[in-house]
Amino acid sequence: MIIDRVDMGSATVLRLEGDIDEQGVKELRAFLLGCIKEGRHNLIVNLRDVKYISYMGVGVLVERLRQCRLFNGDMKLTGMNLYSQRLFRMVGVTSVFDTYESENQAVQVFQEAA
Repeated sequence: MIIDRVDMGSATVLRLEGDIDEQGVKELRAFLLGCIKEGRHNLIVNLRDVKYISYMGVGVLVERLRQCRLFNGDMKLTGMNLYSQRLFRMVGVTSVFDTYESENQAVQVFQEAA
């Protein structure tokens, strides 16, 4: 899996590419933790180029979302395909995340809140 990071003011955009399978989960968990440790607590995760995400991948996102919120931050999701939307609905976490069509919309929400 490839993770491209772009800091935009108080928000950090993470563009994911590939599969969030067993190996991808490990990489994503470590990468998100690194952002949080750096004080980047407003995260935008772009899933547009993710073809597959496992249940464990959803769990990692929920886990790191909780950590962001401990620091008064948040995590927003963009670019969810039909598969991701169904998986999040099946796992029962659709109401936990704010989702947006584009990165710009999510960045704007963080900028307005600042």
